[in-house]
Amino acid sequence: MELQKLADLTPNLAASATQVEQVSRSLRRRLEPALVKQIAAEYESGATTPSLCETYGLSKTGILRLLREEAVALRRRPLARDQVEVARKLYEHGHPIAAIAARLDTSYNNVRQRLIKEGVQLRPRGGSYR
Repeated sequence: MELQKLADLTPNLAASATQVEQVSRSLRRRLEPALVKQIAAEYESGATTPSLCETYGLSKTGILRLLREEAVALRRRPLARDQVEVARKLYEHGHPIAAIAARLDTSYNNVRQRLIKEGVQLRPRGGSYR
């Protein structure tokens, strides 16, 4: 009797394996090619990845994977190592983050976060020195 109760408590491995297969299906197989093209076109025309995620009910990782597979140029890519060094040197020579971001063709926040990650002591905003 006790063994039967234990057997009833163990999960059904066959059922859980089927669920894993259903979840891990490729986005390519789930989405029509025309829809993938539409997502890429919307991104290229300025739609953000969060707005695409909400519109199509997909994860950000999934959207980005589709865009990469469609060879779409992604915006706000992380800075390359040489760009980080340029940003660091410019900032240490007194250039504002906004000017550095414009020069590197990236966002203010991308440069700021990378400088912080590199251990650079940021100046107070507004260009004042304390």
